[in-house]
Amino acid sequence: MERVSRKAFLRCDVSPGMFSNERAIGVTTADGDIVSFFLQDDLVDDEEIAVEVVARNGEYGVVTLPRRTFEGSNVARVPMGSLRFA
Repeated sequence: MERVSRKAFLRCDVSPGMFSNERAIGVTTADGDIVSFFLQDDLVDDEEIAVEVVARNGEYGVVTLPRRTFEGSNVARVPMGSLRFA
């Protein structure tokens, strides 16, 4: 696993939030689980959110999410195919 610190965009599922200025975000992890959180809609662009990739290998990246998830963490292991590097 290579340690990095690089900005990227993470493809995710986006739905309306509880309020008009927020979106519900669903991120599919490398294990196939979904973690979720609310995020201001101006931080969501075309079904993508900005993240920090802190480690990666050929199969997955470990990212720091912009908010803590309802499941408890703000770090997720996601498939490399769901990341677009800036």
